[in-house]
Amino acid sequence: MQEQRIWQKYTRLTSSILLTATVLVAPSIAADTNKTQIQGEYLLAQVPDSCRQVIARNGLNVRRQPTANSEAVGIIDSARNVTIQSLGENGWIPITAPIQGYVYGGFLGACEVATPPPPTDCRQVAAQRGINVHQAPSTDGERVGFVANGRRVTIESIGTDGWVPITVPLRGYVQAENLAYCS
Repeated sequence: MQEQRIWQKYTRLTSSILLTATVLVAPSIAADTNKTQIQGEYLLAQVPDSCRQVIARNGLNVRRQPTANSEAVGIIDSARNVTIQSLGENGWIPITAPIQGYVYGGFLGACEVATPPPPTDCRQVAAQRGINVHQAPSTDGERVGFVANGRRVTIESIGTDGWVPITVPLRGYVQAENLAYCS
C-alpha cells in the first residue's frame, strides 16, 4: 500500500514536470520549419471578455487538441493578442485568432488595449453650419470652398491671428475657433 502511494506521487510529479517543460521550453525550440509562426500584426476582436495577451516570454505553442502531447499548429509571439473562444477546461483555452487551436491559459494575461493618439495635424470642423475656406487668412480673402461640420481637416501649422492654414480637403485658411481636435 505504501509502495503504491509513493508510485502515484512519483507519477503525478513526473507528469507535472513534463507538462511544465513542454509548455515553457517548447516554444523556444524550432520543432518543425513547416509550422506557422505568428509574428505580424493582426486585427483582432477587442472585446474585453474574449481578448487575452500572450505573457510567455518565449512565445506560446498553439496545439491542435487541449493537451501538451497534441501536435503544435503554430507559435504566437510574446505580447501578441489572441481571441479566446471560452474559458476552456483543465487550463487549456480554445482560441480562434490569430490561429485556431488550444493554448495553456497560464500563459495568457489581460489585453492592453491602447488607443493611439490622433495625428497632431488632424482637426475636426466644430461649427454647426460648417466653415468657409479662404485663399488668404482673412474674411476678405477669396472663398475657395466649404467644409461641412464634423469633417476632418489637415492643418499645415497652428497658424496666427486666429487663422489656420489647411491642406486637406482643400488648401486655404480657416478660422481657428471653428476647429476642434480630432477624436
